[in-house]
Amino acid sequence: MRLMRPIKLLHLADTADRGGGETYLFVLADRLPRDRYVLCVLCPSEGLFSERLREIGVQVVPFEIPRLLSPAALLRLIRLLRQHRPDIVQSHGARPNLYAALAGRWARVPIIVSTIHNSLYDYPVSSIRRSLYLLGERLTFALSDRTVCVAEALAQDLMERSGRNPRKVQVIQNGVDLEAFDPKLVDRWKVRSEFGLEEHTPLIGIVGRMTPQKGHLDFLTALGQIKAVIPTIRALIVGDGPLRPTLVQYARTHRLDDCCIFTGMREDIPAIIGALDVVAIPSLSEGLPFTLLEAMAMGKPVVTTRVNGVAEVVEDGITALLVPPQAPDMLARAVIALLKNKELSSRLGATARQQAEQRFGMERMIQGVEALYEELLAQRASPESN
Repeated sequence: MRLMRPIKLLHLADTADRGGGETYLFVLADRLPRDRYVLCVLCPSEGLFSERLREIGVQVVPFEIPRLLSPAALLRLIRLLRQHRPDIVQSHGARPNLYAALAGRWARVPIIVSTIHNSLYDYPVSSIRRSLYLLGERLTFALSDRTVCVAEALAQDLMERSGRNPRKVQVIQNGVDLEAFDPKLVDRWKVRSEFGLEEHTPLIGIVGRMTPQKGHLDFLTALGQIKAVIPTIRALIVGDGPLRPTLVQYARTHRLDDCCIFTGMREDIPAIIGALDVVAIPSLSEGLPFTLLEAMAMGKPVVTTRVNGVAEVVEDGITALLVPPQAPDMLARAVIALLKNKELSSRLGATARQQAEQRFGMERMIQGVEALYEELLAQRASPESN
């Protein structure tokens, strides 16, 4: 039975920065039909993410998630859930998933959906911390109605390594806005002129939150090798995060500060990617990175590490160049190859755009999430489930 009133959704975010989980959440907030769904987001802090949500009419409620499980925070979340009385709670990331599952069951939320955006198995954390995460994941899985994985690789990890019930696991791959990320609509010169770069200056870039798993130090190590071969190289390092002081110091110490441009957080990501000659994604761990889909949609050649869901999206030598994680030498050689071989770069970029159009449009992702919500609501309303 389909509910006639709007469905009340409550999403629990992990951070207030621009990351994969936050991009996913913002897309849902922006694209889900407003006549069918009313959305509230619990966000750890005020910032650009919460501002963007409010700009599109989404209610944002502050809720900080402690690094360790906190009874006080858990009780506060239970009170918030009882106050808002959502039909569906969807959480994003290991800690939010655990909090939402525990508090959701205590507050008698009808439907709980956990979302996995990255693999815990290759996360760059200590073995003790990973064990605690995995323990929390097992509890989360037991209490959730469905676990959404943004890549097939994440679902396989969840089921094969942990013995999870496949009926409670669903893959909904990330998607990209093909209209916003359209190479025909972007002025390549605008961003270059902002940073004082000539039209033909070789320009590479990395876009992402500055955390260990994103591989920024490998990128800078590779940049030193690229600079030795192509002295005029410049690099846009887009984003922010806890590693920024370390990265700035590394660039200074290794005499890379003359070719590094730390842009900070940017909202004009289509224009940023459009200005680049090569996009680098040197991550140690990923689910299915939005940056990869965005670069593909922009028709840009990409060098990316072969981790988790990446191999589901691109094929080495066909739509991107793939290298192992933590291999800056190979990363450097691949970037140099693309900068020196314009025919290869153009071919990879054009094929990548075609793949993005055929397989990774935003509407497919939204339709998958809507179908999941409606399926769970129908199950809940079914007499057999009561």
